[in-house]
Amino acid sequence: MKLATLNSLPPCVALEHHLWLLIDSRVFGGIESHVLQLAQGLQLHQQSVVVVILRRYQSDTPLLQKLSETDIPFCILADAAPQRSLNQALLAALRHYQPHLVHAHGYKASLLSRLAVKRSGLPIRQFTTYHAGETPAGRVKLYDWCDRYTAFLSHHSLSVSNDIARKVPFHTTRLNNFVDTDKLTFKYGEQIAFVGRLSPEKGPDRMIAIAASLPEMMFDVYGDGVCYTDLLAQSPSNIRWHGHQTHMHTIWPNIGILILCSRAEGLPLAALEAMAQGILVIASPVGELPTLIQHGLNGFLADSEQAFCDVLQHWQTLPQTKQQTLRLAARESVLAHYSSSAVIPQLLTHYQKPI
Repeated sequence: MKLATLNSLPPCVALEHHLWLLIDSRVFGGIESHVLQLAQGLQLHQQSVVVVILRRYQSDTPLLQKLSETDIPFCILADAAPQRSLNQALLAALRHYQPHLVHAHGYKASLLSRLAVKRSGLPIRQFTTYHAGETPAGRVKLYDWCDRYTAFLSHHSLSVSNDIARKVPFHTTRLNNFVDTDKLTFKYGEQIAFVGRLSPEKGPDRMIAIAASLPEMMFDVYGDGVCYTDLLAQSPSNIRWHGHQTHMHTIWPNIGILILCSRAEGLPLAALEAMAQGILVIASPVGELPTLIQHGLNGFLADSEQAFCDVLQHWQTLPQTKQQTLRLAARESVLAHYSSSAVIPQLLTHYQKPI
């Protein structure tokens, strides 16, 4: 693992990279997937990039594994300066290594980096990307509010959907989420699957209702979360539960249809990864999904549990040639507008604008 320490002599190579992607990571979710894709895309465009993780919450965080596997430099800030607060450690790191740009992902990374960059007194650019389509609850709701209402302190703010941008009371630029399509082949299986966090905003309870209404079909659920125990207790016999997956690239080839029945979304990477591989996506019309999916042309939108059932039954009546046409159209949509090669150059244009 490429770990960095602020006290190392000579200075750590990882933190000498000019572009820092800052994140607070507990599990491997949508933001982590985005940061991994972003780091890989920036490397392919010859950018000097390092992923800076605020702290280690467990000994073997999935993001660390994936960064190591893909040979992306990273640093765990709290490990690098265990005697300092995160605020102090980040400020010291900025002053010592003087990166050109810090791009934060998630409310904690955004709030800390805005403050630290201002305090550093250095001409460091600070960017924030807003990812979350759902409205958080409890203490996180306050942090989320602070993150949105201090957006003016960033040199530039980005969002992955128009809905998310509207929640930020200052100017933000919408930039498509993206995936590295070079590593995603046109290959799919037979499963009808839900892939994602088992939490209320992702709508896994809707998946149960859909499966219960279609007992002749089998469904597969990949993911874990706070709703798992309750969902399992309500589950009909035609759902197979697989739990959290750390290597989805081995799972996608088994899936033929992806069900995204979320109540709130930005622009989920799962949809992009699926479509790039020819997997049909049936999704709720939330977030940026209605922009991604052209109903009946490269996928389907469904605004109720009954609508999901109707689409699944309709799909089975389509001739093989029509199904293949939709799958190919789905892949072409991602290649044209949601691939690293399409989006990274747009991001670099924003990176290079003067402060």
